[in-house]
Amino acid sequence: MKVVLGYYAISAILVCLSLFTLVDLRMMEKRVEEGNQISGLLNNVLEMRRYEKNWLLYRQNEDVEQILDYATLLQQVLAIPTIAVLAGPQQIQHTQDLLSNYQNLVDKEIHSLKEPHTTEQLENRLRALGKALVTSAEEIATHERLSIRIALEKHRTLLFLAVIAVLIGITLLGRILSHMVVTPLKQLEESMNAIASGNLSTPHISSRDREIRSLSEAFNRMLQELALRHKMLLRSEKLAAMGTLLSGVAHELNNPLSNIFTSCQILQEELQESENSFHVEMLNQIDLQVQRARNIVRSLLDFARERPFLQEAVPLAELLRDVIRFNKGNIPPRIVVHNHIPPELKLLGDRQRLQQLFLNLLSNAIDAIPAAGAIHFRSLLPPDPTLHPDDLLRSSCQRLRDRPWCEIRVDDNGSGIAPAILERIFDPFFTTKPPGKGSGLGLAVVFEIIEEHQGAILAESTPGEGTSLRIALPLATPWPPDRITH
Repeated sequence: MKVVLGYYAISAILVCLSLFTLVDLRMMEKRVEEGNQISGLLNNVLEMRRYEKNWLLYRQNEDVEQILDYATLLQQVLAIPTIAVLAGPQQIQHTQDLLSNYQNLVDKEIHSLKEPHTTEQLENRLRALGKALVTSAEEIATHERLSIRIALEKHRTLLFLAVIAVLIGITLLGRILSHMVVTPLKQLEESMNAIASGNLSTPHISSRDREIRSLSEAFNRMLQELALRHKMLLRSEKLAAMGTLLSGVAHELNNPLSNIFTSCQILQEELQESENSFHVEMLNQIDLQVQRARNIVRSLLDFARERPFLQEAVPLAELLRDVIRFNKGNIPPRIVVHNHIPPELKLLGDRQRLQQLFLNLLSNAIDAIPAAGAIHFRSLLPPDPTLHPDDLLRSSCQRLRDRPWCEIRVDDNGSGIAPAILERIFDPFFTTKPPGKGSGLGLAVVFEIIEEHQGAILAESTPGEGTSLRIALPLATPWPPDRITH
């Protein structure tokens, strides 16, 4: 906008200069026309003198008539107001007096002669008055030419000053535009060069221009999204590398654990009738720990296993009912699980993997509630992304914008998660549970399943109040806008 206003300002300056030049040229044209009238006055006086000389030479009455006609014409020219303004009232009055004397002399003394004979004195008076008229007309013409020359010099000076003023104005306007537009753009260019070098820090561009601020905000949002994508890429690469490692480790551990478990089972059967309770207790402990180790290995295999990804329409409400029913024995009576998902909502994904996803989320929420509480499963349609540019979940769901998707929330009123560790809860083997209570793979498996479905997950938590997990997953069919569950 500032650049456009700058162009408008420059155009206005040029238009003003053009108008000034046109007005000044019009005035000069008027002065030239008035100068032509002065030149005509002198030419008429000279023409009248020519007939005067003809009369003096040839004594013809026709010449006297021409002299009187030119004298009348000169009286009319001298009566024009602009002539009086240009030549000055005194000079015009003096010329009019000379012309009147000259005209009276010709009309009363020469024109009335019966014979074309005059005295030498009369001729001398006629010549003297004619010469005085020529001199006066020349003075008027000289004065007019001088005034035109002064006007031209003034016009040249004014035009030069106007051009200088326009150049100064354009230069100042260019400096202002440079400070307001070019400087922030250069800062943005430097920031982009820094980003190309690997520095993803958010630039701070100082500008009061609305367009520059909008561009800077859009650039900062792009950086935030780029940083988020970079973090997700690193996480995915880390999970892929860890999955390969864990797959090998799990397979290597599975065989000896199976042998230990089988041997323990055989010894337990043989010592069932034994009175040595100590040996029986030791075998029971071995059996318990081996089963725990096998569960950990099974989790590792689930985390690292690569199998075909089957996409189908999965009714989410039905899926959650099965998950809750399967874990009914693990849900304490003090915890109530609410399923708010509408029956017509269908996700597009792998049913078994989605079942594992919500099973892990349910188990994690149950462990997070130390006393009585509630767990809520809700579904929300995504609002217009432009209305929430700072929402990290929607910023990470750019890949879902071209197809229908919904937001699923899993809320609990448990102990919550400290802000310092909130970003690490999806890392493999990271857990806040006491030793022996968890493998730290539950939420890592959740994150991997969501990545397989091209979705996103965001954790929000307040210590002492609870945790909310926001999940974005693709829909099998578009969801009517009026079906929003709060």
